[in-house]
Amino acid sequence: MPSSLSLYRSTWQARKATPAELKALQMDRLNEIVQFARQHSKVYAERYQGLPETISDLAQLPVVSKAELMPRFEDWVTDPKIRRVELDDFVHDPEKIGRSYLGKYTVCTTSGTTGQPAILLQDKATMSLMGALNILRAMPAWINGWQLVKIIEAGIKTAAVWATGGHFLGITMMKRQIMQKPSRARAMRIFSVLSPLSEIVAGLNAFQPAMLNGYATAILLLAQEQAAGRLDIHPVLVMTSSESLAEEDREFIRRTFDCTLADNYGCSEFVAIAAGCKHGWLHVNADWVILEPVDENLNPAPPGQPSHSVLLTNLVNRVQPILRYNLGDRITMRPDACPCGNPLPAIRVDGRTDEVLRLQAESGKVIPVLPLAIWAVIKSAHGVQRFQVIQVAPSAVKIRLETYPDAGRLDTWNALRDELLKFLAAQGLPNVEARLADELPVRDERSGKFRHVWAEVR
Repeated sequence: MPSSLSLYRSTWQARKATPAELKALQMDRLNEIVQFARQHSKVYAERYQGLPETISDLAQLPVVSKAELMPRFEDWVTDPKIRRVELDDFVHDPEKIGRSYLGKYTVCTTSGTTGQPAILLQDKATMSLMGALNILRAMPAWINGWQLVKIIEAGIKTAAVWATGGHFLGITMMKRQIMQKPSRARAMRIFSVLSPLSEIVAGLNAFQPAMLNGYATAILLLAQEQAAGRLDIHPVLVMTSSESLAEEDREFIRRTFDCTLADNYGCSEFVAIAAGCKHGWLHVNADWVILEPVDENLNPAPPGQPSHSVLLTNLVNRVQPILRYNLGDRITMRPDACPCGNPLPAIRVDGRTDEVLRLQAESGKVIPVLPLAIWAVIKSAHGVQRFQVIQVAPSAVKIRLETYPDAGRLDTWNALRDELLKFLAAQGLPNVEARLADELPVRDERSGKFRHVWAEVR
């Protein structure tokens, strides 16, 4: 396992690598991790039988998927001490969010936008690398020296608006940092998307962050609160993730907060895939992660055209090798050099397209409800495999529900409905009706993903 110092050094050195140098580095690291996976992961030992000892082309490796790997979890991971039953208990305990499993592994769960969530482990080398990529690549691309001074003068205060209550990527990473150094708690604050908007606004006004991080729809909603005069904060840097924003919304956020607006792209399979530049592209940390945009037949998608999915290869994580893993995201690879001057490959991501629901209270007041808050509430109900929440009237939603085979649909619905109505009541919406739809959730025809939350009324 490489040391933290060597990870920082190699990450610094590779930031200006030529395409040929980058390709050679990728192949060296690919062969190292393929050899390790063959020796220590039963799944990969089976899948790679008959392959040459040295891989000369990534396409020689078979594609793997979450649906294939999760049922064989203990055969997938490389540490024989890891137990799936222990991890299931671990991820269902909110007190363990951010804590290490077996004293050395960071645990995250995926959002399950394409179906069943996955449990992902990050080893210590992976976490050290994520820090290096943030410090050496993302932050210098986003802020200049004067802005850094302003952030330091403001106490480096960072606020994040995340889904809480589960081992989701954002809250897990932030809680981990606080647990490593408890004094950071004074400068780091997590605001739950499950809280009423008025509480989030009041908390941010009191905290006055220099940096604000969160889901794109949450940040847009906060910018609207700032424009209305209810929120009064002055972040130097605002970072968005997970969801797509129209360019006019991005400009509104920049103008309203008078800030630098930065994008980042990551997932539990690789936390720091890419960081945004000032020209609106995301630059892939391609010395440590390989992205292959593919069509519906898993053939390469041409640059400049949206892919059907993307295959991800993680070149650092050895505890749970992720090699040509069908991630399910849609990306577009830039066909030419980015004008920002960064030589790393540039992409755009087709993020979530869920909508903020604007539900009407008994008083007639319209209250916005964030889609990822609804997602977090419903996913907390036992037995939910897939769902879709659709606003069908000013104060009514219908829910398409698919349960796991061992869960009763009616029992799951009753538990889900109770949690959802309790959440909506806390938002000032006790009058909202929720009904179970006859039909099951359906994939979006274009993206192949399960869109979760949208409105059919305006």
